[in-house]
Amino acid sequence: MKKILYILGLCIVGGLFMTSCKPEEGGIPSFIEVTAFKVENTPGNSVSRYEGCFTSNINTVEITVKNSTESNLIGVFELPCRVPVLCEGEYDVVLKPAIKLNGISGTRSSYPFYTDAMVKKVNFVPDSVITLDTQVVHYTNYTRFVWEEYCEHWVVNPFLPVGDTAVHLIKDKDSVRSDGGCAAIYMSPSQDTLEFTLKDSCIVNINDALILEMDYWTNVPLEIGMRSKYSSGSTEATYYAISLYPNQGWQKIYIQLGRLWSNAFNYYNTFKLVFRVTNPDGIEAKTYMDNFKLTAYKE
Repeated sequence: MKKILYILGLCIVGGLFMTSCKPEEGGIPSFIEVTAFKVENTPGNSVSRYEGCFTSNINTVEITVKNSTESNLIGVFELPCRVPVLCEGEYDVVLKPAIKLNGISGTRSSYPFYTDAMVKKVNFVPDSVITLDTQVVHYTNYTRFVWEEYCEHWVVNPFLPVGDTAVHLIKDKDSVRSDGGCAAIYMSPSQDTLEFTLKDSCIVNINDALILEMDYWTNVPLEIGMRSKYSSGSTEATYYAISLYPNQGWQKIYIQLGRLWSNAFNYYNTFKLVFRVTNPDGIEAKTYMDNFKLTAYKE
């Protein structure tokens, strides 16, 4: 079983780490500039035909400089960044993408389902700047999408309940995120709460990383959680992992469900995702969601 260390012990505050490739010599540093990452389809092994599969919010990078004789972790930095490196000569630069779990700055973590980017044979010259343009990464070969929904079209509504308060599929070009559609929840000022689940259960047999990726845009609070059992003989219960505040425009988030799955449900392998929208101020509430991927390791 592949194990990951979610929280890297990232000492982000303070920003700059300097590691000498030749510590006994010191000297004048070179500088690496890293601007951004983007996620693309895996060459020769298509992950998805949907544009929405590859939305991302990679805001941090872990930088390692190495050659055949040494490997130097330079540090972890918020993007974009310019980083001093006390190396001279030719090295490979490894860029590990990292994200904010649950959208929280203090929980920056390397993302286990993205590949690293590597720039080979970078020539470090003291007092020079090496600019690395947007780096392309992919989903790893051991990534499994337990459930995915890109809201292009629905033969059957994937959410419950159905009826007047159902989750709707809309195709308003001013509201959708990608692929021509998105899920929409509307509430009148007289409605205070709407809870809904997936129509189908999710089944995961590897007790490890479990992350829900999604894009959302809401003017009222939105909660996401799980409904399951602690054991085969127990009754179902619902617990929420996160509450998202109203935001302005589409935002990508990576929601850590593994801890809730472990603590509340003892890794019970069958569960449903649960969503709850609340309207505490009695407004015309609008919540849009798209590009869902419940991501785990392949079994």
